[in-house]
This record gives sequence, C-alpha cells and structure tokens, in this order.
Amino acid sequence: MLEAVGRSPGTARGLPLEFWRHDDHRTWIDAFMELAAQLQQSDLAEDELPRGYGLIAHLFDWEAQCQYSGWHAFSNREAEVGRIIQAYEAVGLDGEAAALGRALTVWRDSGGDHDATSAAYRELAHPCSVDLDRLEYLAAHFVDHADALLYERDA
Repeated sequence: MLEAVGRSPGTARGLPLEFWRHDDHRTWIDAFMELAAQLQQSDLAEDELPRGYGLIAHLFDWEAQCQYSGWHAFSNREAEVGRIIQAYEAVGLDGEAAALGRALTVWRDSGGDHDATSAAYRELAHPCSVDLDRLEYLAAHFVDHADALLYERDA
C-alpha cells in the first residue's frame, strides 16, 4: 500500500479486497503509522490527495509524537495542532478533540507544565482516552471508510 500511495496516491483501487480484510488491528496501526511518517516526509501536497491521507498524516503522526514526546508534542507540532484537533472531529472523536483543546490551553497557559496538562486532559475523559483504544478506533475507521477517504472519486 505504501509504495502504491507514494507512486500515485488515491488511485490504488487495484489493491485486492483481501488487503482490507486483515483482521489484526495491530497490523493496521503499524501500517498507518508508517504511512503517516512517509506522508509527513514527502513532497506530496495534502490538498491534492484524497482527504483520508491528510487525516492519517495528522492523526497517526500526532499519536507517534505523543508516544515519544508526551505533551511536548504540542511544541513539536505547534503549527499543526488546529488541524489535528479538526482531524479528530472529522473521524468522530469529538471527545478527543475537546480533551486536546483543553490540554493545549493549559499547556500554553502553564508554560508547558506536564502535570497540569495531564490533569486538564483527564478532566474530559472519554471512551478513547487511552492511546491504544484510540489507535484501534482510528485504524478501524480508516479501514471501514477506505473507499470514501482514500480513493479519488470517479468523474
């Protein structure tokens, strides 16, 4: 999939149906994490790709940033935080969007206090507050909506 996207994003309709039927979400999480990293490092223009690629790039890159940097991800991705929050809303994770918005406000107001930021995030706990639950939700969302999000529409 990654090679196909790199060559011609949005036109990989030739992928066999079995590709989308893999039942292990860990495999999907790894694949989407890798795809996000490749998209972030590529010269591909987000607005020229089907919408799902931008969502994957923002969401899975954000999750990776959080895993490696904790709340410093806000500093690492300061220019993209607004789009990241919008991306969570776009995939139906409004609770995560609200919790991140609250955490971002506290992060900025406190000068980067991890404890205060974590407390603010926990105040708006939701069903996908745990990162593994959220990653499984995201993987399932993109697999379930691949046709609408990852392919160009026929003219």
